[in-house]
Amino acid sequence: MPSGSLMTQWAARRCCLALLISLAPAVGPAQSDVAFPTRVYAERRARLSAELAGSAIVIAGAYLINPGDVAVKQDPDFWYLTGAESPYAVLAMLPRSGGGHETLIFLPDSLQFAGGQFPMDEPAFRGAVWNRPRRRLAPGTRTAGLLSVDAALPLTALASRLRAASPRSVVVPFGDSLFAPPGLSAPGDFRQQFRGTLTPLLPNATFRDLTPIVERMRLVKDRYEIDALRQAAQISGKGMVAGMRALRPGMNDRELAGVMEYHWKKEGSPRAAFPPIVSSGENALTFFTLLRENYNAVDRVMKAGDLVFVDYGAAEYMTYTADLCRTWPVSGRFSAEQKKYYNIVLEAQEAAIAAVRPGVMMVDVIKAAARVFQKHGLDKYEDVKTMGVDRVWGIMPSPTHYLTRDAGIVRYNSFGRGVRDLGHHIGLEVQDSRDYSRPLEPGMVFTIEPKIYIPEKNIAIMIEDMIAVTATGHENLSAGIPKTVAEIERIMTPGRRGASR
Repeated sequence: MPSGSLMTQWAARRCCLALLISLAPAVGPAQSDVAFPTRVYAERRARLSAELAGSAIVIAGAYLINPGDVAVKQDPDFWYLTGAESPYAVLAMLPRSGGGHETLIFLPDSLQFAGGQFPMDEPAFRGAVWNRPRRRLAPGTRTAGLLSVDAALPLTALASRLRAASPRSVVVPFGDSLFAPPGLSAPGDFRQQFRGTLTPLLPNATFRDLTPIVERMRLVKDRYEIDALRQAAQISGKGMVAGMRALRPGMNDRELAGVMEYHWKKEGSPRAAFPPIVSSGENALTFFTLLRENYNAVDRVMKAGDLVFVDYGAAEYMTYTADLCRTWPVSGRFSAEQKKYYNIVLEAQEAAIAAVRPGVMMVDVIKAAARVFQKHGLDKYEDVKTMGVDRVWGIMPSPTHYLTRDAGIVRYNSFGRGVRDLGHHIGLEVQDSRDYSRPLEPGMVFTIEPKIYIPEKNIAIMIEDMIAVTATGHENLSAGIPKTVAEIERIMTPGRRGASR
Protein backbone atom coordinates (compact mmCIF):
# COMPACT_ATOMS: atom_id res chain seq x y z
CA MET A 1 0.00 0.00 0.00
CA PRO A 2 1.52 3.39 -0.91
CA SER A 3 2.47 5.75 1.91
CA GLY A 4 0.73 9.11 2.36
CA SER A 5 3.61 11.01 0.72
CA LEU A 6 3.56 8.65 -2.26
CA MET A 7 -0.19 9.08 -2.58
CA THR A 8 0.33 12.86 -2.67
CA GLN A 9 2.98 12.50 -5.40
CA TRP A 10 0.73 10.23 -7.48
CA ALA A 11 -2.16 12.69 -7.17
CA ALA A 12 0.07 15.55 -8.34
CA ARG A 13 1.28 13.51 -11.31
CA ARG A 14 -2.31 12.67 -12.25
CA CYS A 15 -3.20 16.36 -12.22
CA CYS A 16 -0.23 17.21 -14.46
CA LEU A 17 -1.10 14.38 -16.80
CA ALA A 18 -4.73 15.51 -16.97
CA LEU A 19 -3.59 19.05 -17.78
CA LEU A 20 -1.27 17.80 -20.56
CA ILE A 21 -4.06 15.69 -22.04
CA SER A 22 -6.46 18.62 -21.99
CA LEU A 23 -3.93 20.82 -23.81
CA ALA A 24 -2.94 18.19 -26.41
CA PRO A 25 -4.70 18.21 -29.78
CA ALA A 26 -7.46 15.62 -30.04
CA VAL A 27 -5.83 13.66 -32.84
CA GLY A 28 -6.49 10.14 -31.60
CA PRO A 29 -5.17 6.95 -33.19
CA ALA A 30 -4.66 6.63 -36.92
CA GLN A 31 -7.63 5.26 -38.83
CA SER A 32 -5.65 2.51 -40.55
CA ASP A 33 -2.78 0.38 -39.33
CA VAL A 34 -1.67 -0.35 -42.90
CA ALA A 35 -1.44 3.20 -44.24
CA PHE A 36 1.76 5.14 -44.89
CA PRO A 37 2.35 8.59 -43.31
CA THR A 38 -0.38 11.06 -44.24
CA ARG A 39 2.02 13.26 -46.18
CA VAL A 40 2.59 10.45 -48.71
CA TYR A 41 -1.04 10.60 -49.83
CA ALA A 42 -1.11 14.41 -49.72
CA GLU A 43 1.92 14.55 -52.02
CA ARG A 44 0.28 12.16 -54.47
CA ARG A 45 -2.86 14.30 -54.57
CA ALA A 46 -0.71 17.39 -55.09
CA ARG A 47 0.89 15.78 -58.16
CA LEU A 48 -2.52 14.83 -59.47
CA SER A 49 -3.82 18.35 -58.83
CA ALA A 50 -0.95 19.86 -60.84
CA GLU A 51 -1.61 17.49 -63.74
CA LEU A 52 -5.38 18.09 -63.77
CA ALA A 53 -5.53 21.82 -63.06
CA GLY A 54 -9.01 23.22 -63.62
CA SER A 55 -10.77 19.84 -63.56
CA ALA A 56 -12.78 18.29 -60.75
CA ILE A 57 -11.49 14.89 -59.65
CA VAL A 58 -13.97 12.44 -58.12
CA ILE A 59 -13.31 8.85 -57.05
CA ALA A 60 -15.30 6.52 -54.83
CA GLY A 61 -13.93 3.86 -52.52
CA ALA A 62 -14.69 0.18 -52.78
CA TYR A 63 -17.37 -2.06 -51.28
CA LEU A 64 -20.34 0.29 -51.38
CA ILE A 65 -22.32 -2.87 -50.74
CA ASN A 66 -21.79 -4.81 -47.51
CA PRO A 67 -19.27 -7.49 -48.51
CA GLY A 68 -20.42 -10.01 -45.93
CA ASP A 69 -17.83 -12.79 -45.70
CA VAL A 70 -15.65 -11.54 -48.57
CA ALA A 71 -12.19 -10.34 -47.49
CA VAL A 72 -12.30 -6.62 -48.14
CA LYS A 73 -9.62 -4.42 -49.60
CA GLN A 74 -10.01 -0.79 -50.55
CA ASP A 75 -10.17 0.24 -54.21
CA PRO A 76 -6.48 0.53 -55.17
CA ASP A 77 -6.72 3.94 -56.87
CA PHE A 78 -8.78 5.41 -54.03
CA TRP A 79 -6.39 3.94 -51.46
CA TYR A 80 -3.38 5.26 -53.35
CA LEU A 81 -4.76 8.80 -53.06
CA THR A 82 -6.18 8.71 -49.52
CA GLY A 83 -4.91 5.91 -47.28
CA ALA A 84 -8.52 5.68 -46.02
CA GLU A 85 -10.05 2.25 -45.43
CA SER A 86 -13.51 3.45 -44.40
CA PRO A 87 -16.30 2.07 -46.59
CA TYR A 88 -18.68 4.20 -48.64
CA ALA A 89 -16.12 7.03 -48.87
CA VAL A 90 -15.83 9.42 -51.84
CA LEU A 91 -12.87 11.72 -52.56
CA ALA A 92 -13.60 14.95 -54.44
CA MET A 93 -10.94 17.47 -55.46
CA LEU A 94 -12.75 20.59 -56.66
CA PRO A 95 -10.88 23.32 -58.59
CA ARG A 96 -10.37 26.64 -56.81
CA SER A 97 -10.79 29.89 -58.70
CA GLY A 98 -7.25 30.95 -57.79
CA GLY A 99 -5.70 27.61 -58.78
CA GLY A 100 -5.23 24.28 -57.08
CA HIS A 101 -7.97 22.14 -55.60
CA GLU A 102 -10.11 22.03 -52.50
CA THR A 103 -9.81 18.43 -51.27
CA LEU A 104 -12.88 16.94 -49.64
CA ILE A 105 -13.70 13.47 -48.40
CA PHE A 106 -17.33 12.44 -47.97
CA LEU A 107 -18.17 9.79 -45.40
CA PRO A 108 -21.21 8.18 -43.81
CA ASP A 109 -21.92 9.11 -40.20
CA SER A 110 -20.61 6.93 -37.40
CA LEU A 111 -23.45 4.38 -37.42
CA GLN A 112 -24.75 4.67 -40.97
CA PHE A 113 -24.78 1.25 -42.69
CA ALA A 114 -23.30 -0.25 -39.51
CA GLY A 115 -24.06 -3.73 -38.29
CA GLY A 116 -24.18 -7.15 -39.84
CA GLN A 117 -26.31 -9.11 -37.35
CA PHE A 118 -29.92 -9.04 -36.18
CA PRO A 119 -31.29 -6.69 -34.93
CA MET A 120 -29.14 -4.18 -36.83
CA ASP A 121 -32.20 -2.34 -38.16
CA GLU A 122 -33.77 -1.89 -34.74
CA PRO A 123 -33.12 1.77 -33.74
CA ALA A 124 -32.83 0.89 -30.05
CA PHE A 125 -29.84 -1.34 -30.78
CA ARG A 126 -27.99 0.81 -33.32
CA GLY A 127 -25.78 2.38 -30.68
CA ALA A 128 -25.04 -0.80 -28.75
CA VAL A 129 -21.36 -1.34 -28.06
CA TRP A 130 -21.30 -4.54 -30.10
CA ASN A 131 -22.84 -2.82 -33.12
CA ARG A 132 -20.40 0.05 -33.58
CA PRO A 133 -17.69 0.29 -36.24
CA ARG A 134 -14.33 0.06 -34.53
CA ARG A 135 -12.09 2.33 -36.63
CA ARG A 136 -14.33 3.89 -39.24
CA LEU A 137 -13.72 7.53 -40.03
CA ALA A 138 -16.61 9.95 -39.61
CA PRO A 139 -17.24 13.47 -40.89
CA GLY A 140 -15.51 16.19 -38.88
CA THR A 141 -12.30 18.09 -38.24
CA ARG A 142 -10.52 15.14 -36.62
CA THR A 143 -10.86 13.06 -39.77
CA ALA A 144 -9.83 15.99 -41.96
CA GLY A 145 -6.64 16.26 -39.91
CA LEU A 146 -5.94 12.54 -40.01
CA LEU A 147 -6.20 12.47 -43.80
CA SER A 148 -4.74 15.96 -44.43
CA VAL A 149 -7.75 17.10 -46.47
CA ASP A 150 -9.55 20.42 -46.35
CA ALA A 151 -12.77 18.97 -44.93
CA ALA A 152 -14.44 15.65 -44.10
CA LEU A 153 -18.14 16.03 -44.85
CA PRO A 154 -21.24 13.83 -44.58
CA LEU A 155 -21.86 11.60 -47.57
CA THR A 156 -25.27 13.24 -47.88
CA ALA A 157 -23.56 16.51 -48.84
CA LEU A 158 -21.78 15.08 -51.89
CA ALA A 159 -24.43 15.88 -54.51
CA SER A 160 -25.03 19.45 -53.32
CA ARG A 161 -21.32 20.26 -53.16
CA LEU A 162 -20.77 18.97 -56.68
CA ARG A 163 -23.71 20.98 -58.01
CA ALA A 164 -22.45 24.10 -56.25
CA ALA A 165 -18.96 23.68 -57.69
CA SER A 166 -20.40 23.17 -61.18
CA PRO A 167 -17.08 22.14 -62.79
CA ARG A 168 -16.86 22.17 -66.57
CA SER A 169 -14.46 19.21 -66.61
CA VAL A 170 -14.71 16.12 -64.40
CA VAL A 171 -12.14 13.33 -64.20
CA VAL A 172 -13.61 10.12 -62.79
CA PRO A 173 -12.85 6.40 -63.19
CA PHE A 174 -14.83 5.06 -66.13
CA GLY A 175 -14.83 1.35 -65.31
CA ASP A 176 -15.34 -1.66 -67.57
CA SER A 177 -18.29 -3.32 -69.25
CA LEU A 178 -18.86 -6.84 -68.04
CA PHE A 179 -19.71 -9.92 -70.06
CA ALA A 180 -23.29 -10.53 -71.10
CA PRO A 181 -24.71 -13.46 -73.06
CA PRO A 182 -25.26 -12.71 -76.76
CA GLY A 183 -28.37 -10.63 -77.30
CA LEU A 184 -28.28 -8.99 -73.89
CA SER A 185 -26.75 -5.62 -73.08
CA ALA A 186 -23.48 -5.74 -71.17
CA PRO A 187 -23.77 -4.64 -67.53
CA GLY A 188 -21.36 -2.08 -66.13
CA ASP A 189 -19.26 -2.31 -63.00
CA PHE A 190 -19.60 -0.01 -60.00
CA ARG A 191 -17.37 2.65 -61.53
CA GLN A 192 -19.60 2.92 -64.58
CA GLN A 193 -22.68 3.12 -62.37
CA PHE A 194 -21.09 5.83 -60.19
CA ARG A 195 -20.14 7.91 -63.23
CA GLY A 196 -23.69 7.52 -64.50
CA THR A 197 -25.05 9.09 -61.31
CA LEU A 198 -22.73 12.07 -61.67
CA THR A 199 -23.82 12.91 -65.22
CA PRO A 200 -27.27 14.35 -64.35
CA LEU A 201 -25.73 16.28 -61.42
CA LEU A 202 -23.29 18.00 -63.79
CA PRO A 203 -25.07 18.19 -67.15
CA ASN A 204 -22.72 20.82 -68.58
CA ALA A 205 -19.50 19.02 -67.71
CA THR A 206 -17.29 16.90 -69.92
CA PHE A 207 -16.01 13.67 -68.40
CA ARG A 208 -12.53 12.12 -68.68
CA ASP A 209 -11.23 8.79 -67.39
CA LEU A 210 -9.16 9.06 -64.20
CA THR A 211 -8.01 5.42 -64.15
CA PRO A 212 -5.10 5.57 -66.63
CA ILE A 213 -3.81 8.76 -64.99
CA VAL A 214 -3.64 7.26 -61.48
CA GLU A 215 -2.39 3.92 -62.77
CA ARG A 216 0.43 5.73 -64.55
CA MET A 217 1.37 7.34 -61.24
CA ARG A 218 1.26 3.94 -59.55
CA LEU A 219 3.80 2.51 -62.00
CA VAL A 220 6.68 4.25 -60.18
CA LYS A 221 6.82 3.28 -56.52
CA ASP A 222 8.14 5.43 -53.69
CA ARG A 223 10.37 4.11 -50.92
CA TYR A 224 7.41 3.20 -48.69
CA GLU A 225 5.89 1.08 -51.42
CA ILE A 226 9.16 -0.64 -52.26
CA ASP A 227 9.77 -1.38 -48.58
CA ALA A 228 6.30 -2.97 -48.35
CA LEU A 229 6.87 -4.98 -51.54
CA ARG A 230 10.28 -6.12 -50.28
CA GLN A 231 8.73 -7.25 -47.00
CA ALA A 232 5.93 -9.06 -48.82
CA ALA A 233 8.54 -10.87 -50.93
CA GLN A 234 10.66 -11.80 -47.93
CA ILE A 235 7.66 -13.16 -46.01
CA SER A 236 6.64 -15.13 -49.10
CA GLY A 237 10.18 -16.49 -49.34
CA LYS A 238 10.11 -17.83 -45.80
CA GLY A 239 6.88 -19.63 -46.60
CA MET A 240 8.37 -21.10 -49.75
CA VAL A 241 11.46 -22.41 -47.97
CA ALA A 242 9.20 -24.00 -45.35
CA GLY A 243 7.20 -25.56 -48.19
CA MET A 244 10.34 -27.01 -49.77
CA ARG A 245 11.31 -28.63 -46.49
CA ALA A 246 7.85 -30.06 -45.88
CA LEU A 247 7.25 -31.36 -49.41
CA ARG A 248 6.91 -35.14 -49.75
CA PRO A 249 5.29 -37.61 -52.17
CA GLY A 250 1.78 -38.31 -50.94
CA MET A 251 1.12 -34.70 -49.95
CA ASN A 252 -1.88 -32.94 -51.49
CA ASP A 253 -1.21 -29.72 -53.38
CA ARG A 254 -3.48 -27.85 -50.97
CA GLU A 255 -1.43 -29.05 -47.98
CA LEU A 256 1.64 -27.42 -49.48
CA ALA A 257 -0.32 -24.18 -49.94
CA GLY A 258 -1.36 -24.39 -46.28
CA VAL A 259 2.21 -24.81 -45.07
CA MET A 260 3.23 -21.61 -46.83
CA GLU A 261 0.20 -19.67 -45.60
CA TYR A 262 0.90 -20.71 -42.01
CA HIS A 263 4.39 -19.26 -42.16
CA TRP A 264 3.19 -16.02 -43.78
CA LYS A 265 0.80 -15.42 -40.93
CA LYS A 266 3.53 -16.10 -38.38
CA GLU A 267 5.62 -13.45 -40.12
CA GLY A 268 2.90 -10.78 -40.12
CA SER A 269 1.07 -11.20 -43.43
CA PRO A 270 -2.70 -11.25 -42.88
CA ARG A 271 -3.63 -13.03 -46.11
CA ALA A 272 -2.69 -14.09 -49.59
CA ALA A 273 -2.68 -11.67 -52.50
CA PHE A 274 -4.60 -14.18 -54.65
CA PRO A 275 -6.01 -17.74 -54.43
CA PRO A 276 -3.43 -20.54 -54.32
CA ILE A 277 -1.69 -21.74 -57.47
CA VAL A 278 -0.02 -24.99 -56.48
CA SER A 279 -0.16 -27.48 -59.33
CA SER A 280 1.68 -30.78 -59.52
CA GLY A 281 2.20 -33.27 -62.33
CA GLU A 282 -0.18 -32.95 -65.25
CA ASN A 283 -2.19 -30.23 -63.48
CA ALA A 284 0.71 -27.84 -63.97
CA LEU A 285 0.19 -28.08 -67.73
CA THR A 286 -3.19 -26.33 -67.47
CA PHE A 287 -3.33 -22.57 -66.97
CA PHE A 288 -4.51 -21.73 -63.46
CA THR A 289 -7.35 -19.58 -64.80
CA LEU A 290 -8.87 -22.77 -66.21
CA LEU A 291 -8.23 -24.84 -63.09
CA ARG A 292 -10.11 -22.22 -61.07
CA GLU A 293 -13.31 -23.01 -62.94
CA ASN A 294 -13.69 -25.82 -60.41
CA TYR A 295 -14.18 -25.53 -56.66
CA ASN A 296 -11.27 -27.88 -55.93
CA ALA A 297 -8.75 -26.09 -58.12
CA VAL A 298 -5.86 -27.09 -55.85
CA ASP A 299 -6.45 -30.77 -55.12
CA ARG A 300 -4.00 -33.42 -56.33
CA VAL A 301 -1.88 -35.92 -54.45
CA MET A 302 1.75 -35.53 -55.50
CA LYS A 303 3.75 -38.52 -56.64
CA ALA A 304 7.44 -39.34 -56.62
CA GLY A 305 8.99 -38.05 -59.84
CA ASP A 306 6.49 -35.19 -60.22
CA LEU A 307 7.37 -31.55 -60.47
CA VAL A 308 5.20 -29.14 -58.51
CA PHE A 309 4.60 -25.67 -59.93
CA VAL A 310 4.32 -23.28 -56.96
CA ASP A 311 3.14 -19.88 -58.22
CA TYR A 312 2.17 -18.98 -54.70
CA GLY A 313 4.76 -16.70 -53.18
CA ALA A 314 1.81 -14.47 -52.53
CA ALA A 315 1.94 -13.01 -49.03
CA GLU A 316 0.35 -9.58 -48.81
CA TYR A 317 1.89 -6.91 -46.58
CA MET A 318 0.63 -3.39 -45.83
CA THR A 319 -1.87 -3.88 -48.70
CA TYR A 320 1.00 -4.55 -51.16
CA THR A 321 1.20 -7.85 -52.96
CA ALA A 322 3.82 -10.47 -53.71
CA ASP A 323 3.92 -12.87 -56.64
CA LEU A 324 6.75 -15.40 -56.78
CA CYS A 325 7.05 -18.82 -58.35
CA ARG A 326 9.35 -21.77 -57.95
CA THR A 327 9.23 -25.28 -59.41
CA TRP A 328 10.35 -28.16 -57.17
CA PRO A 329 10.90 -31.90 -57.58
CA VAL A 330 8.46 -33.70 -55.28
CA SER A 331 11.04 -36.39 -54.56
CA GLY A 332 13.66 -33.82 -53.57
CA ARG A 333 15.88 -34.36 -56.61
CA PHE A 334 15.39 -33.41 -60.27
CA SER A 335 15.63 -36.07 -62.95
CA ALA A 336 18.27 -35.45 -65.61
CA GLU A 337 15.63 -34.23 -68.08
CA GLN A 338 13.84 -32.05 -65.53
CA LYS A 339 17.18 -30.52 -64.57
CA LYS A 340 18.03 -29.79 -68.21
CA TYR A 341 14.91 -27.72 -68.85
CA TYR A 342 14.90 -26.16 -65.39
CA ASN A 343 18.38 -24.78 -66.00
CA ILE A 344 17.31 -23.35 -69.35
CA VAL A 345 14.43 -21.48 -67.71
CA LEU A 346 16.75 -20.25 -64.95
CA GLU A 347 19.28 -19.06 -67.52
CA ALA A 348 16.54 -17.19 -69.38
CA GLN A 349 15.37 -15.53 -66.17
CA GLU A 350 18.87 -14.47 -65.15
CA ALA A 351 19.52 -13.05 -68.63
CA ALA A 352 16.36 -10.96 -68.40
CA ILE A 353 17.13 -9.73 -64.87
CA ALA A 354 20.64 -8.73 -65.94
CA ALA A 355 19.15 -6.53 -68.68
CA VAL A 356 17.08 -4.44 -66.24
CA ARG A 357 18.29 -0.88 -65.71
CA PRO A 358 16.93 2.65 -66.21
CA GLY A 359 16.38 3.65 -69.83
CA VAL A 360 15.94 0.12 -71.16
CA MET A 361 12.69 -0.80 -72.92
CA MET A 362 10.81 -3.76 -71.48
CA VAL A 363 10.68 -5.45 -74.87
CA ASP A 364 14.49 -5.66 -74.78
CA VAL A 365 14.35 -7.35 -71.37
CA ILE A 366 11.88 -9.84 -72.85
CA LYS A 367 14.15 -10.45 -75.85
CA ALA A 368 17.05 -11.24 -73.52
CA ALA A 369 15.10 -14.21 -72.16
CA ALA A 370 13.86 -15.24 -75.61
CA ARG A 371 17.44 -15.40 -76.89
CA VAL A 372 18.25 -18.06 -74.30
CA PHE A 373 15.37 -20.25 -75.48
CA GLN A 374 16.50 -19.69 -79.06
CA LYS A 375 20.11 -20.52 -78.18
CA HIS A 376 18.97 -23.90 -76.87
CA GLY A 377 16.96 -24.59 -80.03
CA LEU A 378 13.55 -24.57 -78.41
CA ASP A 379 11.77 -22.29 -80.89
CA LYS A 380 11.03 -25.19 -83.25
CA TYR A 381 8.89 -26.82 -80.57
CA GLU A 382 6.49 -23.86 -80.39
CA ASP A 383 5.40 -24.31 -84.02
CA VAL A 384 1.84 -25.57 -83.58
CA LYS A 385 1.57 -26.53 -87.26
CA THR A 386 4.48 -28.93 -86.93
CA MET A 387 3.90 -30.16 -83.39
CA GLY A 388 0.08 -30.24 -83.32
CA VAL A 389 -2.14 -28.87 -80.59
CA ASP A 390 -1.58 -31.86 -78.29
CA ARG A 391 2.21 -31.68 -78.37
CA VAL A 392 3.13 -28.05 -79.01
CA TRP A 393 5.30 -26.51 -76.27
CA GLY A 394 4.41 -23.37 -74.40
CA ILE A 395 7.55 -21.22 -74.42
CA MET A 396 7.22 -17.82 -72.79
CA PRO A 397 8.66 -15.47 -73.88
CA SER A 398 8.36 -16.85 -77.38
CA PRO A 399 11.63 -16.62 -79.35
CA THR A 400 9.66 -16.89 -82.59
CA HIS A 401 7.42 -13.99 -81.67
CA TYR A 402 10.01 -11.66 -80.16
CA LEU A 403 13.11 -12.45 -82.20
CA THR A 404 12.23 -14.08 -85.49
CA ARG A 405 9.17 -11.93 -86.13
CA ASP A 406 10.22 -8.99 -83.93
CA ALA A 407 6.51 -8.63 -83.26
CA GLY A 408 6.70 -6.59 -80.06
CA ILE A 409 4.55 -6.78 -76.95
CA VAL A 410 1.62 -9.20 -77.04
CA ARG A 411 -1.84 -8.14 -75.86
CA TYR A 412 -3.59 -11.21 -74.55
CA ASN A 413 -6.87 -9.63 -73.54
CA SER A 414 -8.94 -6.51 -74.03
CA PHE A 415 -7.83 -5.01 -70.71
CA GLY A 416 -4.10 -5.22 -71.45
CA ARG A 417 -3.57 -7.21 -68.27
CA GLY A 418 -2.55 -10.75 -67.51
CA VAL A 419 -0.04 -10.54 -70.33
CA ARG A 420 2.05 -13.68 -70.46
CA ASP A 421 5.16 -12.41 -72.19
CA LEU A 422 7.63 -12.29 -69.31
CA GLY A 423 5.85 -10.86 -66.31
CA HIS A 424 3.83 -7.92 -65.06
CA HIS A 425 4.07 -4.85 -62.87
CA ILE A 426 3.16 -5.44 -59.23
CA GLY A 427 2.08 -3.23 -56.36
CA LEU A 428 -1.31 -2.68 -54.74
CA GLU A 429 -2.59 -5.23 -57.24
CA VAL A 430 -0.85 -8.43 -58.26
CA GLN A 431 -1.03 -7.27 -61.84
CA ASP A 432 -0.69 -3.52 -61.71
CA SER A 433 -1.23 -1.50 -64.83
CA ARG A 434 1.63 -1.31 -67.28
CA ASP A 435 2.98 0.95 -69.96
CA TYR A 436 5.73 -0.72 -71.94
CA SER A 437 5.89 2.21 -74.36
CA ARG A 438 8.02 4.11 -71.83
CA PRO A 439 11.56 3.18 -70.76
CA LEU A 440 12.19 1.57 -67.39
CA GLU A 441 12.83 4.05 -64.60
CA PRO A 442 13.80 3.83 -60.93
CA GLY A 443 10.85 2.81 -58.77
CA MET A 444 9.21 0.46 -61.25
CA VAL A 445 8.65 -3.04 -59.82
CA PHE A 446 7.67 -6.03 -61.92
CA THR A 447 7.97 -9.78 -62.06
CA ILE A 448 10.26 -11.72 -64.39
CA GLU A 449 8.83 -15.19 -64.92
CA PRO A 450 9.92 -17.17 -67.99
CA LYS A 451 8.30 -20.57 -68.33
CA ILE A 452 8.10 -23.76 -70.37
CA TYR A 453 5.20 -26.18 -70.78
CA ILE A 454 6.17 -29.54 -72.36
CA PRO A 455 3.08 -31.77 -72.64
CA GLU A 456 4.85 -34.85 -74.02
CA LYS A 457 7.30 -34.89 -71.09
CA ASN A 458 4.81 -33.86 -68.38
CA ILE A 459 7.09 -30.94 -67.52
CA ALA A 460 5.94 -27.45 -66.55
CA ILE A 461 8.55 -25.04 -65.16
CA MET A 462 8.36 -21.40 -64.12
CA ILE A 463 10.73 -19.32 -62.02
CA GLU A 464 9.49 -15.90 -60.91
CA ASP A 465 11.08 -13.07 -58.94
CA MET A 466 10.11 -9.47 -58.14
CA ILE A 467 12.55 -6.95 -59.60
CA ALA A 468 12.78 -3.26 -58.69
CA VAL A 469 14.50 -0.81 -61.02
CA THR A 470 17.09 1.27 -59.12
CA ALA A 471 19.08 4.36 -60.08
CA THR A 472 22.04 2.23 -61.13
CA GLY A 473 20.40 -1.04 -62.21
CA HIS A 474 18.03 -3.30 -60.33
CA GLU A 475 17.29 -5.03 -57.03
CA ASN A 476 15.85 -8.54 -56.81
CA LEU A 477 13.38 -8.13 -53.93
CA SER A 478 13.08 -11.92 -53.64
CA ALA A 479 16.77 -12.77 -54.04
CA GLY A 480 16.86 -14.81 -50.82
CA ILE A 481 14.60 -17.59 -52.14
CA PRO A 482 16.69 -20.52 -53.37
CA LYS A 483 16.33 -21.29 -57.04
CA THR A 484 19.39 -23.12 -58.36
CA VAL A 485 19.19 -26.89 -58.71
CA ALA A 486 21.97 -27.32 -56.14
CA GLU A 487 20.28 -25.03 -53.59
CA ILE A 488 16.89 -26.68 -54.00
CA GLU A 489 18.21 -30.21 -53.67
CA ARG A 490 20.39 -29.26 -50.68
CA ILE A 491 17.39 -27.87 -48.80
CA MET A 492 15.00 -30.66 -49.77
CA THR A 493 17.26 -33.68 -49.22
CA PRO A 494 17.85 -33.67 -45.41
CA GLY A 495 15.42 -35.87 -43.49
CA ARG A 496 14.07 -37.60 -46.59
CA ARG A 497 16.04 -40.79 -46.41
CA GLY A 498 13.75 -43.41 -44.99
CA ALA A 499 10.99 -40.88 -44.43
CA SER A 500 7.45 -42.03 -45.08
CA ARG A 501 4.01 -40.52 -44.80
